[in-house]
Amino acid sequence: GIECPMEELPIIQRRIVKHCIRLGKPVIVATQMLESMITNPLPTRAEITDVANAVFEQADAIMLSSETSIGRYPVECVEVLNRVALRIERSGGAGYAKSAGLKDARQKIVASAVVLANSLQRAKIIVFTRYGTMARNVSNLRPENAPIFAFTPSEEIRRQLAICWGVYPVRIGFTGDPNVTIEAAEKFLREANLTTPGDQLVIISDVRAGEDRIDSVQLRTAK
Repeated sequence: GIECPMEELPIIQRRIVKHCIRLGKPVIVATQMLESMITNPLPTRAEITDVANAVFEQADAIMLSSETSIGRYPVECVEVLNRVALRIERSGGAGYAKSAGLKDARQKIVASAVVLANSLQRAKIIVFTRYGTMARNVSNLRPENAPIFAFTPSEEIRRQLAICWGVYPVRIGFTGDPNVTIEAAEKFLREANLTTPGDQLVIISDVRAGEDRIDSVQLRTAK
């Protein structure tokens, strides 16, 4: 921001976010998001709009720095950020994911699952991923209304996925029987009150059959 005209900053931010989504790269908007709250309990209207724009552009994350490291009101800063983000997310997004590239057959399978979820009422997307790639592919397409629950056996991958847009990562063990793993995931969501009976579950997984890997998309109804 120091090396360009200030009036160009919003355009540059928009271009960077759009380009990252198109290429499938994580994008974080940060620095001076709620700068005035370092010393004041309430943000300025301009800061609220700045945060709202980043959320509307559907960046993977919005980040605080000085506001929480040296500021007087770190908890209030997080509460403001969360409140604004939740409200703007309900109003829709910029739709940059429409230009996201689909490089291979697996990404196209994921895209078909997202299209299915977008067409359903009360849809939830469930992804089983060992390395996080499939969950990132789903996130990059920015589903319109369906949250993404990513189940992985790796704690490292679970932590990495926490930054991805719309992803709720959960660590569970995978068994040799895919149905047992799916049922365990459904049970977890049900007991955590993250699904209700009648929800449409779009399930994306890859199954090992010998040396082959079979990608699948299933549609189930939550019990």
